[in-house]
Amino acid sequence: MKVLQNDFTDGEMKRISSIIKKGDIGFGANVPLFEGIFGERFSKKKHNIATNSASASAFMIFAYLKEKYGSCDVYMSPLGFTSPTWAAKHFGHNIIWVDVDDNLLFDVKDYREKRRWKCERYTDCHIKPVIMPVLYGGVSSIPGLDSIHRDGYNELIILDAAHCPHPTPKYDFAFFSFHPTKPICTSDGGMISTDDEEANEYFRMYRNFGRINTENGYNVIQEGFKFYMNNLNATLALENLNRYDLNVKIRKSNYENLDLGKFSGRLLPHDDNSSYYFATLISENSKQVNTEYNLQVHYPLLHKMDYYKDTTLPNIENLHQYIVNLPLYTEI
Repeated sequence: MKVLQNDFTDGEMKRISSIIKKGDIGFGANVPLFEGIFGERFSKKKHNIATNSASASAFMIFAYLKEKYGSCDVYMSPLGFTSPTWAAKHFGHNIIWVDVDDNLLFDVKDYREKRRWKCERYTDCHIKPVIMPVLYGGVSSIPGLDSIHRDGYNELIILDAAHCPHPTPKYDFAFFSFHPTKPICTSDGGMISTDDEEANEYFRMYRNFGRINTENGYNVIQEGFKFYMNNLNATLALENLNRYDLNVKIRKSNYENLDLGKFSGRLLPHDDNSSYYFATLISENSKQVNTEYNLQVHYPLLHKMDYYKDTTLPNIENLHQYIVNLPLYTEI
Protein backbone atom coordinates (compact mmCIF):
# COMPACT_ATOMS: atom_id res chain seq x y z
CA MET A 1 0.00 0.00 0.00
CA LYS A 2 1.52 3.29 -1.07
CA VAL A 3 0.55 5.76 1.63
CA LEU A 4 2.84 8.66 0.75
CA GLN A 5 4.11 10.30 -2.41
CA ASN A 6 7.70 11.44 -1.96
CA ASP A 7 8.71 13.04 -5.26
CA PHE A 8 11.94 15.03 -5.20
CA THR A 9 12.08 18.54 -6.69
CA ASP A 10 14.39 19.45 -9.56
CA GLY A 11 16.69 21.31 -7.16
CA GLU A 12 16.87 18.33 -4.84
CA MET A 13 17.55 16.01 -7.76
CA LYS A 14 20.40 18.24 -8.87
CA ARG A 15 22.06 18.04 -5.43
CA ILE A 16 21.51 14.29 -5.27
CA SER A 17 22.93 13.88 -8.78
CA SER A 18 26.09 15.73 -7.78
CA ILE A 19 26.73 13.10 -5.12
CA ILE A 20 26.27 10.34 -7.70
CA LYS A 21 28.53 12.04 -10.24
CA LYS A 22 31.28 12.37 -7.64
CA GLY A 23 30.93 8.69 -6.85
CA ASP A 24 30.49 9.63 -3.20
CA ILE A 25 27.76 7.07 -2.55
CA GLY A 26 29.38 4.80 0.06
CA PHE A 27 29.83 5.64 3.72
CA GLY A 28 30.40 9.40 3.58
CA ALA A 29 30.11 12.80 5.24
CA ASN A 30 26.32 13.12 4.89
CA VAL A 31 25.76 10.12 7.18
CA PRO A 32 26.99 11.79 10.41
CA LEU A 33 25.40 15.06 9.22
CA PHE A 34 22.02 13.34 8.94
CA GLU A 35 22.53 11.63 12.31
CA GLY A 36 23.19 14.97 13.98
CA ILE A 37 20.21 16.75 12.44
CA PHE A 38 17.89 13.84 13.19
CA GLY A 39 18.93 13.87 16.84
CA GLU A 40 18.51 17.61 17.25
CA ARG A 41 15.24 17.87 15.37
CA PHE A 42 13.46 14.60 15.95
CA SER A 43 14.68 12.02 18.48
CA LYS A 44 16.22 14.47 21.02
CA LYS A 45 18.62 11.67 21.96
CA LYS A 46 22.37 12.00 22.37
CA HIS A 47 23.25 9.13 20.04
CA ASN A 48 21.68 8.51 16.64
CA ILE A 49 23.12 5.65 14.62
CA ALA A 50 22.15 5.53 10.94
CA THR A 51 21.63 2.07 9.46
CA ASN A 52 20.59 0.55 6.14
CA SER A 53 17.09 -0.34 7.39
CA ALA A 54 14.80 -0.31 10.39
CA SER A 55 15.06 -4.11 10.35
CA ALA A 56 18.84 -3.85 10.79
CA SER A 57 18.30 -1.39 13.64
CA ALA A 58 15.96 -3.77 15.48
CA PHE A 59 18.35 -6.66 14.86
CA MET A 60 21.23 -4.79 16.48
CA ILE A 61 19.14 -3.70 19.47
CA PHE A 62 18.13 -7.27 20.27
CA ALA A 63 21.70 -8.46 19.70
CA TYR A 64 22.89 -5.91 22.25
CA LEU A 65 20.22 -6.87 24.78
CA LYS A 66 21.19 -10.54 24.50
CA GLU A 67 24.85 -9.64 24.99
CA LYS A 68 24.15 -7.46 28.04
CA TYR A 69 21.23 -9.18 29.76
CA GLY A 70 20.90 -12.64 28.25
CA SER A 71 17.44 -13.79 27.17
CA CYS A 72 14.84 -11.13 28.00
CA ASP A 73 11.06 -11.17 28.26
CA VAL A 74 9.95 -8.97 25.34
CA TYR A 75 6.38 -7.69 25.45
CA MET A 76 5.23 -6.57 22.02
CA SER A 77 2.22 -5.62 19.96
CA PRO A 78 1.02 -7.99 17.20
CA LEU A 79 0.22 -5.04 14.94
CA GLY A 80 3.66 -4.48 13.47
CA PHE A 81 6.15 -5.84 10.96
CA THR A 82 7.81 -9.23 11.22
CA SER A 83 11.50 -8.22 11.29
CA PRO A 84 11.71 -6.80 14.85
CA THR A 85 9.79 -9.80 16.17
CA TRP A 86 12.00 -12.21 14.26
CA ALA A 87 15.12 -10.44 15.55
CA ALA A 88 13.95 -10.88 19.15
CA LYS A 89 13.14 -14.53 18.51
CA HIS A 90 16.44 -15.08 16.66
CA PHE A 91 18.46 -13.96 19.69
CA GLY A 92 16.52 -16.21 22.04
CA HIS A 93 14.34 -13.61 23.74
CA ASN A 94 10.96 -14.71 25.06
CA ILE A 95 8.12 -13.04 23.11
CA ILE A 96 4.98 -12.19 25.05
CA TRP A 97 2.13 -10.73 23.00
CA VAL A 98 0.19 -7.75 24.33
CA ASP A 99 -3.23 -6.70 23.05
CA VAL A 100 -4.06 -3.23 21.71
CA ASP A 101 -6.48 -0.59 22.93
CA ASP A 102 -9.40 0.68 20.86
CA ASN A 103 -7.04 3.04 19.00
CA LEU A 104 -4.79 0.10 18.00
CA LEU A 105 -1.99 1.12 20.37
CA PHE A 106 -0.09 -1.04 22.88
CA ASP A 107 -2.50 -1.65 25.77
CA VAL A 108 -0.63 -0.80 28.98
CA LYS A 109 -3.43 -2.31 31.08
CA ASP A 110 -3.11 -5.65 29.28
CA TYR A 111 0.68 -5.46 29.67
CA ARG A 112 0.40 -5.00 33.42
CA GLU A 113 -1.95 -7.95 33.64
CA LYS A 114 0.46 -10.21 31.73
CA ARG A 115 3.45 -8.92 33.70
CA ARG A 116 1.67 -9.81 36.96
CA TRP A 117 2.23 -13.50 36.29
CA LYS A 118 5.95 -13.06 35.68
CA CYS A 119 6.93 -10.20 37.96
CA GLU A 120 8.96 -12.38 40.34
CA ARG A 121 11.37 -12.95 37.44
CA TYR A 122 12.03 -9.19 37.38
CA THR A 123 12.24 -8.33 41.06
CA ASP A 124 15.07 -10.83 41.60
CA CYS A 125 16.85 -9.43 38.50
CA HIS A 126 16.92 -12.92 36.96
CA ILE A 127 15.19 -11.79 33.74
CA LYS A 128 15.14 -8.33 32.15
CA PRO A 129 11.67 -7.15 31.04
CA VAL A 130 11.54 -5.29 27.72
CA ILE A 131 8.56 -3.48 26.21
CA MET A 132 8.35 -2.91 22.45
CA PRO A 133 5.21 -0.94 21.54
CA VAL A 134 4.45 0.24 18.00
CA LEU A 135 3.59 3.87 17.31
CA TYR A 136 0.96 2.68 14.84
CA GLY A 137 -0.37 5.06 12.23
CA GLY A 138 1.92 7.97 12.99
CA VAL A 139 0.81 8.95 16.47
CA SER A 140 3.64 10.05 18.75
CA SER A 141 2.43 8.80 22.14
CA ILE A 142 0.84 5.81 23.87
CA PRO A 143 -1.55 6.35 26.80
CA GLY A 144 -0.09 5.23 30.12
CA LEU A 145 3.30 4.17 28.77
CA ASP A 146 5.27 6.71 30.80
CA SER A 147 3.61 5.51 34.02
CA ILE A 148 5.19 2.06 33.75
CA HIS A 149 8.48 3.15 35.28
CA ARG A 150 6.69 3.99 38.53
CA ASP A 151 5.94 0.28 39.02
CA GLY A 152 9.54 -0.44 39.93
CA TYR A 153 10.33 -3.33 37.59
CA ASN A 154 13.00 -1.44 35.60
CA GLU A 155 11.68 -2.30 32.18
CA LEU A 156 13.58 -1.27 29.09
CA ILE A 157 11.42 0.42 26.47
CA ILE A 158 12.13 -0.02 22.76
CA LEU A 159 9.90 2.10 20.54
CA ASP A 160 9.02 0.87 17.08
CA ALA A 161 8.82 4.40 15.67
CA ALA A 162 8.90 3.39 12.00
CA HIS A 163 5.83 5.56 11.35
CA CYS A 164 6.75 8.55 13.50
CA PRO A 165 10.00 10.56 13.62
CA HIS A 166 8.69 12.57 16.63
CA PRO A 167 8.11 10.05 19.45
CA THR A 168 7.17 11.65 22.77
CA PRO A 169 7.24 8.76 25.32
CA LYS A 170 10.32 8.14 27.43
CA TYR A 171 12.36 5.31 25.94
CA ASP A 172 15.71 3.57 26.12
CA PHE A 173 15.96 2.74 22.43
CA ALA A 174 13.90 3.66 19.40
CA PHE A 175 14.27 2.57 15.82
CA PHE A 176 13.07 4.50 12.79
CA SER A 177 12.41 3.66 9.15
CA PHE A 178 13.26 5.75 6.08
CA HIS A 179 11.69 3.37 3.58
CA PRO A 180 10.36 5.11 0.41
CA THR A 181 6.80 5.17 1.79
CA LYS A 182 7.73 6.57 5.21
CA PRO A 183 7.47 10.21 6.41
CA ILE A 184 11.23 10.69 5.91
CA CYS A 185 12.10 9.04 2.62
CA THR A 186 15.24 7.41 1.25
CA SER A 187 15.58 4.38 -1.03
CA ASP A 188 15.88 2.58 2.31
CA GLY A 189 17.43 3.22 5.69
CA GLY A 190 16.95 3.26 9.43
CA MET A 191 18.13 4.83 12.66
CA ILE A 192 18.65 3.82 16.27
CA SER A 193 18.30 6.58 18.87
CA THR A 194 19.47 6.23 22.46
CA ASP A 195 21.27 7.99 25.31
CA ASP A 196 23.15 4.80 26.21
CA GLU A 197 26.88 5.37 25.64
CA GLU A 198 27.86 1.71 25.81
CA ALA A 199 25.11 0.71 23.38
CA ASN A 200 26.10 3.50 20.99
CA GLU A 201 29.65 2.15 20.75
CA TYR A 202 28.32 -1.38 20.25
CA PHE A 203 25.92 -0.33 17.46
CA ARG A 204 28.48 1.76 15.59
CA MET A 205 30.91 -1.14 15.53
CA TYR A 206 28.21 -3.72 14.78
CA ARG A 207 26.94 -1.86 11.71
CA ASN A 208 30.46 -1.99 10.25
CA PHE A 209 31.14 -5.75 10.57
CA GLY A 210 32.31 -5.48 14.19
CA ARG A 211 35.67 -4.18 13.06
CA ILE A 212 38.09 -1.44 13.99
CA ASN A 213 40.83 0.06 11.86
CA THR A 214 44.43 -0.84 12.68
CA GLU A 215 47.79 0.27 11.37
CA ASN A 216 47.93 -2.68 9.01
CA GLY A 217 44.26 -2.84 8.02
CA TYR A 218 41.49 -3.75 10.44
CA ASN A 219 40.63 -6.13 13.25
CA VAL A 220 37.27 -7.73 14.09
CA ILE A 221 36.63 -7.41 17.83
CA GLN A 222 32.88 -8.15 18.13
CA GLU A 223 29.99 -9.56 16.15
CA GLY A 224 28.70 -7.37 13.32
CA PHE A 225 27.41 -7.11 9.78
CA LYS A 226 27.02 -4.65 6.91
CA PHE A 227 24.29 -2.54 8.44
CA TYR A 228 25.57 1.02 7.90
CA MET A 229 23.67 3.69 5.95
CA ASN A 230 25.40 4.78 2.76
CA ASN A 231 26.07 8.38 1.78
CA LEU A 232 23.53 8.35 -1.05
CA ASN A 233 20.65 7.41 1.23
CA ALA A 234 21.78 9.97 3.81
CA THR A 235 21.73 12.61 1.05
CA LEU A 236 18.21 11.58 0.03
CA ALA A 237 17.13 11.88 3.68
CA LEU A 238 18.69 15.33 4.10
CA GLU A 239 16.93 16.61 0.99
CA ASN A 240 13.64 15.10 2.14
CA LEU A 241 13.97 16.86 5.50
CA ASN A 242 13.77 20.20 3.72
CA ARG A 243 10.10 19.53 2.99
CA TYR A 244 9.16 17.47 6.02
CA ASP A 245 7.23 20.19 7.89
CA LEU A 246 5.34 21.22 4.75
CA ASN A 247 4.51 17.61 3.93
CA VAL A 248 3.15 17.01 7.43
CA LYS A 249 1.07 20.19 7.18
CA ILE A 250 -0.43 19.01 3.89
CA ARG A 251 -1.10 15.50 5.17
CA LYS A 252 -2.70 16.90 8.31
CA SER A 253 -4.96 19.08 6.19
CA ASN A 254 -5.87 16.08 4.07
CA TYR A 255 -6.68 14.13 7.23
CA GLU A 256 -8.87 16.89 8.62
CA ASN A 257 -10.71 17.22 5.32
CA LEU A 258 -11.27 13.55 4.61
CA ASP A 259 -14.66 13.05 2.99
CA LEU A 260 -15.63 9.51 3.89
CA GLY A 261 -18.99 9.92 2.22
CA LYS A 262 -20.92 6.68 2.28
CA PHE A 263 -18.29 4.91 4.38
CA SER A 264 -19.35 5.17 7.99
CA GLY A 265 -16.91 4.43 10.75
CA ARG A 266 -14.62 5.83 13.42
CA LEU A 267 -11.51 7.73 12.33
CA LEU A 268 -8.69 7.24 14.82
CA PRO A 269 -7.27 10.45 16.34
CA HIS A 270 -3.77 11.87 15.79
CA ASP A 271 -1.83 13.96 18.28
CA ASP A 272 0.23 17.16 18.02
CA ASN A 273 3.45 15.39 17.03
CA SER A 274 1.91 12.94 14.60
CA SER A 275 3.58 12.43 11.24
CA TYR A 276 0.13 11.82 9.68
CA TYR A 277 1.53 8.72 8.05
CA PHE A 278 -1.95 7.51 7.18
CA ALA A 279 -5.53 7.85 8.41
CA THR A 280 -6.95 4.77 10.10
CA LEU A 281 -10.66 4.13 9.81
CA ILE A 282 -12.45 1.47 11.87
CA SER A 283 -15.44 0.62 9.72
CA GLU A 284 -17.85 -2.27 9.25
CA ASN A 285 -17.59 -1.41 5.54
CA SER A 286 -13.84 -2.09 5.50
CA LYS A 287 -13.98 -4.66 2.70
CA GLN A 288 -15.95 -2.25 0.51
CA VAL A 289 -13.57 0.64 1.24
CA ASN A 290 -10.46 -1.46 0.56
CA THR A 291 -11.93 -2.72 -2.71
CA GLU A 292 -13.06 0.70 -3.95
CA TYR A 293 -9.74 2.39 -3.15
CA ASN A 294 -7.59 -0.61 -4.12
CA LEU A 295 -6.11 -0.82 -0.61
CA GLN A 296 -4.60 -3.78 1.19
CA VAL A 297 -4.46 -4.69 4.87
CA HIS A 298 -1.42 -2.85 6.20
CA TYR A 299 -0.29 -5.44 8.74
CA PRO A 300 -1.56 -9.02 9.09
CA LEU A 301 -1.56 -10.08 12.73
CA LEU A 302 1.84 -11.45 13.74
CA HIS A 303 0.60 -13.64 16.57
CA LYS A 304 -1.65 -15.51 14.10
CA MET A 305 1.13 -16.29 11.64
CA ASP A 306 2.41 -19.87 11.62
CA TYR A 307 5.93 -18.87 12.64
CA TYR A 308 4.82 -16.96 15.74
CA LYS A 309 1.41 -18.47 16.50
CA ASP A 310 0.96 -18.50 20.23
CA THR A 311 -2.00 -16.90 21.95
CA THR A 312 -5.37 -15.14 21.69
CA LEU A 313 -5.70 -11.35 21.83
CA PRO A 314 -9.42 -10.57 21.74
CA ASN A 315 -9.44 -6.83 21.06
CA ILE A 316 -7.12 -6.78 18.05
CA GLU A 317 -8.65 -9.96 16.67
CA ASN A 318 -12.04 -8.29 16.75
CA LEU A 319 -10.88 -4.92 15.38
CA HIS A 320 -8.50 -6.18 12.69
CA GLN A 321 -11.25 -7.05 10.22
CA TYR A 322 -12.54 -3.45 10.38
CA ILE A 323 -9.23 -1.61 9.84
CA VAL A 324 -8.79 0.61 6.78
CA ASN A 325 -5.62 2.67 6.34
CA LEU A 326 -6.28 5.59 4.03
CA PRO A 327 -3.40 7.33 2.19
CA LEU A 328 -2.65 10.94 3.12
CA TYR A 329 -0.78 12.04 0.03
CA THR A 330 1.47 15.10 0.08
CA GLU A 331 -0.36 16.66 -2.84
CA ILE A 332 -2.68 19.62 -2.46
